[in-house]
Amino acid sequence: MNTKQPRRIAALMALALAGLAQAKDDTTLLDTLVVTGTRTQTSLRDSPASVSIVGREEIEKRGTDSVAELLRDVPGVSVVDSAVAGMKRIRIRGEQSNRVVILVDGQELTDHSSFGSPLLVDPANIERIEVVRGPASVLYGAKAIGGVVNIITRKGAATPVQVEVGGAYHSATRGWEGWAAVSGTADRLDYRLSVSGDDHGDRKVAKSPYSASGRLENSSYQNQDVSLHAGLKLDEAGRHYVALKANHHHLKADGWQDPFALVTLKNIGINPTIAGKQAQISIDEAELTQFNANLPKRDLDKVGLYYEGKDLGPVLRKASADLFVQRVDREFNNDIRIKGTGGSAYIPFPPPFGQTLGLTSADIGMNSVSVDRTQTYGASGQLDFSFHPDHYTLMGAQFLRDDLDTNKSNTIQISNIKSPSPGVPTGTLSVNSNAYDRATMQTASAFVQDEWSLTPDFKLIGGLRYYRVESTLEQTSSSTHNAGESSRHGRFVKALGLTWTGLEHSTVRAGYSEGYVMPSLLEQFTDSRAGRGIVLSGNPDLLPERSKNYELGLRYQNRGVVFDGTLFFSRSKNYITFESCSISGRCAPGGDIYVNADRAKSHGVELLMEYLVPGTSFTPYFTGTWMRRQITVDDFSTYQTDVPRLSGRLGLRWEDTLANSEVWADLFVHAATAVDKKERAIEKSGKVSRHLAGWGTLNFAVGSNFGPHGRHRVVLHMGNLLDKGYRASVDEMPGVGRNVVLTFSTRF
Repeated sequence: MNTKQPRRIAALMALALAGLAQAKDDTTLLDTLVVTGTRTQTSLRDSPASVSIVGREEIEKRGTDSVAELLRDVPGVSVVDSAVAGMKRIRIRGEQSNRVVILVDGQELTDHSSFGSPLLVDPANIERIEVVRGPASVLYGAKAIGGVVNIITRKGAATPVQVEVGGAYHSATRGWEGWAAVSGTADRLDYRLSVSGDDHGDRKVAKSPYSASGRLENSSYQNQDVSLHAGLKLDEAGRHYVALKANHHHLKADGWQDPFALVTLKNIGINPTIAGKQAQISIDEAELTQFNANLPKRDLDKVGLYYEGKDLGPVLRKASADLFVQRVDREFNNDIRIKGTGGSAYIPFPPPFGQTLGLTSADIGMNSVSVDRTQTYGASGQLDFSFHPDHYTLMGAQFLRDDLDTNKSNTIQISNIKSPSPGVPTGTLSVNSNAYDRATMQTASAFVQDEWSLTPDFKLIGGLRYYRVESTLEQTSSSTHNAGESSRHGRFVKALGLTWTGLEHSTVRAGYSEGYVMPSLLEQFTDSRAGRGIVLSGNPDLLPERSKNYELGLRYQNRGVVFDGTLFFSRSKNYITFESCSISGRCAPGGDIYVNADRAKSHGVELLMEYLVPGTSFTPYFTGTWMRRQITVDDFSTYQTDVPRLSGRLGLRWEDTLANSEVWADLFVHAATAVDKKERAIEKSGKVSRHLAGWGTLNFAVGSNFGPHGRHRVVLHMGNLLDKGYRASVDEMPGVGRNVVLTFSTRF
């Protein structure tokens, strides 16, 4: 990336702010009401938390089938997919996706993989998305070190019957998507039934080292979604409301082979179990020549029941409760091929094995299949009190139970065995092993929060939550774990926020918050085959990850100007990583084990700025993040953590009415500085640090709402107009090349 680009961006920001005193038109962005930041309705301007919102209008303008893409321009947010195009997740402030809580209508989506919950919700069924950046474990439970994403789905339309249909074409994947919904309101009942589907082929990219043909092989995916909402007002005034929501989502996705995964390994061990006996294969040096991870199935089925009561009295103002049951079925396939030289092999049988053989060379193919089912039962309740005119108090409780069943099968085939041992011929050996685990995690917590109006300008918000978490391995076929193993943890977490509105049109805020993440069931109890062909062992002695976060922010809105800026600093410890069994001494040599070893420090600035130019329909804007993140593991420490120093979007938006139709256009640049990723584990290979150059893409979008009441919508997105080859992060696939997305929808 051109080293002058950050200076140019800063100059354009300065020019946009230079006209503040001349602006005359009002905007309402910061007046939007949000719930997620405080668990009670408040304006975005007055929220003590770092909150961003993506509303229905913006969702319809974006032309994407991915919730993660809707959040890409939120300051502090980045998108990851771990080489599976259809499984996009998000990071917040550099924290991995498994440290971000994903809520749908306030109910948590749980995922006990080490990757975190993907955002598998149909965008056509979303009313708005609220994002809290920074720890929110006091209000939203464990895993909220990075932040919270609350996806709020749509309810019934205002008319008795409304039908919506829509579709899109994506040139980059030669893909299509379509959706349809019927919704309405009849007396006290409102309803919505929607269906959607998409089918995307291999991704088109600009010519680069990742693809000579211009297509990324094994990057296709498909989605299908069916959703139902039925709500009922229990009284004429609408003070009591109940709703039933149900959802089925199916995803099938291929895994792209990342060249970064093809490394040279030294002194590795592959130790499969054969008929209850341990085999030992040691290789002096091996070259990883193939690495594919596919997801033939990732299904979500969920049913939730909700109640909300409001305006209940002078003391008890509101009451809410919900319960849900959710099932996630996942099938994950991993194919690995290794060419090895030197070492030895001990195979218990058949003859001529049963002895330790020296190896001169071997080709090793490994196929790992994991079939998992996670069944989750959840319930929560909250009461809002006004005990005093200057206090607004929340009290609540939450319960979650996750039951995980996982079946793993591994096939290891060693061909072209060449041994110097006399009488042992060159040949092929195939070894199959299977493993089964059933584990349960129960989380019970209670919280209280009080908002205290110290003066008309000062508000102090404090919160406290207590967790009690119990995890148990109920059944296992493992020789290294025993049924009945368990772990128990309990802890208080705290949060404190202060807002001051003494400056006209402004809110100054400061906050402190703590994060708390329990190790997943897979990390505690299950042994898996890692990408390097090494067994990665679960560890029931893992401690929860913890963090502390400090923030200072300013929001300003007046006369066409919107400004929302945040300074943040966080410290984290007990992060879960893995180390060699030979170091820890807690598992069989030749493998790795999960441990609490990482520490992290992050600091940065998040900005959102807009300026409606007086007397025009033009709005220059900027959203972006400057951030530094340091990871420390024992004596290993680095700032090369796959986080760009500067990233964001700079654009010029135009909106007006032509021929009784709403028309808008947006010319913008996406850009980020270079990133590097250095990992202690990868230092065993020839690739010590992974480097990606800075990048920038030029994009243009135009759209219109037309017809009676704007019922018809057409949107055209032209992305990466200059066809630049780029990759935003090591944990994200290469970006698409020059492409077009055409979206249309209508309602009647």
